[in-house]
Amino acid sequence: MPLNILALSYLFPSKAQPNHGIFVLNRLKAMKGSCNIKVIAPVQWYPFINRLLRAQNRKTSVALREEIDEIDVHHPRFFVIPRYLKWFDALTYFWAVRPVVNMLQRDESFEFDLVDVHWTYPDIVAGYLLARKHAKKFIVTVRGREALYPAEKTLRRWMLVHFLRRADSVVTLSDELRDLVLELGVAPERTRTILNGVDLSRFFPRDREAARRRLGLRSPKKIILSVGALIERKGHHELVRIMPGLSRTDDVELYIIGGTGPEGDFSHILRAMIADLGLSNVHLVDKVEHELLGDWYSAADLFCLATKGEGCPNVILEALACGTPTVATDVGAIRELVVEGENGFVIGADQLDHLEEVIRKALNWSWNRALIAARMNSWGWSACAEQVVDTYRSVLGYR
Repeated sequence: MPLNILALSYLFPSKAQPNHGIFVLNRLKAMKGSCNIKVIAPVQWYPFINRLLRAQNRKTSVALREEIDEIDVHHPRFFVIPRYLKWFDALTYFWAVRPVVNMLQRDESFEFDLVDVHWTYPDIVAGYLLARKHAKKFIVTVRGREALYPAEKTLRRWMLVHFLRRADSVVTLSDELRDLVLELGVAPERTRTILNGVDLSRFFPRDREAARRRLGLRSPKKIILSVGALIERKGHHELVRIMPGLSRTDDVELYIIGGTGPEGDFSHILRAMIADLGLSNVHLVDKVEHELLGDWYSAADLFCLATKGEGCPNVILEALACGTPTVATDVGAIRELVVEGENGFVIGADQLDHLEEVIRKALNWSWNRALIAARMNSWGWSACAEQVVDTYRSVLGYR
């Protein structure tokens, strides 16, 4: 019998923002054969937010209810005060979610077996309260170091740790994250590492020259690609910094794809660096549609992510699935994805002084892109989903 799963996720796509938290959607989609899933993905609201979003050229109209890839998704609004009183978000989030749950039970006879929380805060508080009220189990997925707010000594951080310790299971996207969760006092037997998957129907090798033509990339130079929000943590500035040196030995172009993220906007720093260094071969590309990323990965000679912290980065899985060799820092699950000399190179996050040397080595290495892509055939989302469903059943005592 399929399980009934109530999923909570502040990070989740909508038709207005189709790429927002798409990795959560992909995991849930892969579980549809084993589970009946209802998603509540609250959207923050405060006075003048629509005016701000319009000023940022972002869509403002997120429907209250919509169907995405045959999954029923609800988007109630929860009130926030930008930058202040973050402890209050947990209460308004719960107040927004509770009537939707009551409606699903009353009007649609949806009796959930388990609450599945896909972001830590403020989702985790609502997940715990709903599970407690309805005598159900709840699990939490920790997707990155930033989701633990490690630098904070705030009520938000206290609530996060308090309720994380009370989860029936905590899923982490890397062993590094699992170690951090254990340090917070979560019992080892209630933790499990499950790596992300990749959409193999969307990310697969394409002819490099054809991909470049489709993207309008006419230069014969080698292309380095980095994808991620334009925030400091993603390390795009480390790549910009080394471009003058790389350009002296290699004909190379750097493309950085990404928009602003919840951690801030680092784009003005990147643009200032590019101008100060006089770089005409570094290009900032705004967010692109997810279905176009396959062409970008395939067009690149090398994918690079000089990040300071990750869980299991989807961009690396996607690049490798397209056969693109990768250089990345040794954080999160990256060491489990990138095999030295086989599909890329890994560099210590504290060894970025050697980044130029490693990238030069990778640019001149003889890679077998077909083999790189073939290795990813076992990394589809279905494998990830099987492990998650197994965790559900274990928590519910079904095995």
